[in-house]
Amino acid sequence: MELVKIGIIYSPYKTKEEAPRQGADSEEVCYIEIFEKYIEGLKDIEEARYLIVLYWGHQSNRGVLTTLTPFSDVPKGVFACRSPNRPNPILLDIAALIDRKGNILVVKGLDTLDGSPVVDIKPYYERIDIPKELREKIFKKQANDVI
Repeated sequence: MELVKIGIIYSPYKTKEEAPRQGADSEEVCYIEIFEKYIEGLKDIEEARYLIVLYWGHQSNRGVLTTLTPFSDVPKGVFACRSPNRPNPILLDIAALIDRKGNILVVKGLDTLDGSPVVDIKPYYERIDIPKELREKIFKKQANDVI
């Protein structure tokens, strides 16, 4: 297995303590620089409102298998929670795409530390990324709220 760094994230968060617990809690603007070799892969990315950003937790502890979460005082396995500390720290955030300036994506909604390597970027689509059961509940509730 071989991962290739396709870019780097510039974030205001320099330490783990500065970063929010979840990217969804962040209003800070971050910049994702895509390396020149991969710029062609950005074609039409502006059509997406949100992006799934997969990045490498370069400061994560890869030896951790159980951890405490903010929701319980009982340890959970790392595969049962969103801890950045895990054997393969491939981390995920869904970010709002604010702008594209050449090979730079301007985004909000990341909890990543400055200098984190980008592994991949995918467009976020409700129809694909929200399970059908939940999607039906959300849209039913929205329809009822309108009536």
